[in-house]
Amino acid sequence: MKKLSTTALVIAAGMASSAQAADFEVSDNTTVGVYGEFAPMLVSEKDGAGESRSEFTDNGSIIGFSVDQRLDNGVTLFGVAEFEFLTDNSDNDFVFDAGYIGARGNFGRVQLGNFDSVYEDLIIDATEVAELAEITDESVMSEDNQVAYYSPSFNGFSFRAQARYMGDGDDNAIAGQDSAEVGFSLAGGYSADNWGVYAGYDDRGSEVVDQYDANGNVTGQDYADNGTYGVSGIYGIGPVELAAKYAIQDLEDNDPAGDDITYAALRGTVTYGPGDVYAAVQEVMHDNDDVVADRTEFTVGVSHGVADNLDLWAEAGYFDQQNDAGDVMGVGAIYEF
Repeated sequence: MKKLSTTALVIAAGMASSAQAADFEVSDNTTVGVYGEFAPMLVSEKDGAGESRSEFTDNGSIIGFSVDQRLDNGVTLFGVAEFEFLTDNSDNDFVFDAGYIGARGNFGRVQLGNFDSVYEDLIIDATEVAELAEITDESVMSEDNQVAYYSPSFNGFSFRAQARYMGDGDDNAIAGQDSAEVGFSLAGGYSADNWGVYAGYDDRGSEVVDQYDANGNVTGQDYADNGTYGVSGIYGIGPVELAAKYAIQDLEDNDPAGDDITYAALRGTVTYGPGDVYAAVQEVMHDNDDVVADRTEFTVGVSHGVADNLDLWAEAGYFDQQNDAGDVMGVGAIYEF
């Protein structure tokens, strides 16, 4: 879904609860929050044969709960639990989406649980702007079993580090594995009033991926030996915000797509008062483009706030796939509380 501007994201990434949250003081030092978002939409998307298929659906409505407990030493303990549901009743499941506990203070912030990758916060989210028609992301580790540290700002400089633990008894571990795997991510950079530059690396060390023989045939699965790294930048002037990303995802040995995939993206957002006009373009380049074709992805959209907590949006995305598969148009609404 549509991301915060990078300036806001650097300040708020990982913080507990929505700007529209209803907060309740249950004691002098403890605040409980309830927040949510309803996201109905009407979508037309092309399938693998190039045929358009339309549906009225939901973009992932959520309800969340947060708690902050302020200690006498200046440290705040916090916890978040967030659940996703579909308002169109196509799926009656009430699914856990994110949850973590942690502590924050002058030292920065530490948290553990299920939450966005620190690489995603600073690199991917710089150019990912759409609610529906998102450009393709490079691969990073999944969002479970994590512990992360977020530093305070040192005159504009900050960093964040994350580890993901996959025990040999975990449901997502490789069957028969007799040892745990730990993957690491690191990201950081410099943020000024209207610009910022960032770099990140995710070693994908606890992510299960396909393995290949010398002929490029899948032989099974194992933990990734190769990671993803990237840089991003943002610049804002008046109502205009521009961002760029350059990332390389190294592939496993003998992958038919070659040694790596490169992602080069640009994003622009113009605020016109009650809403935004936004667009992003991305080149996805495979090392072996004779096997997997390079492609150019493009998304464009507009949002309009009709009330403080209600936005309407319309988007279209074109992803340069065979038979135009995945090309999408949609309109929707977001109501937050």
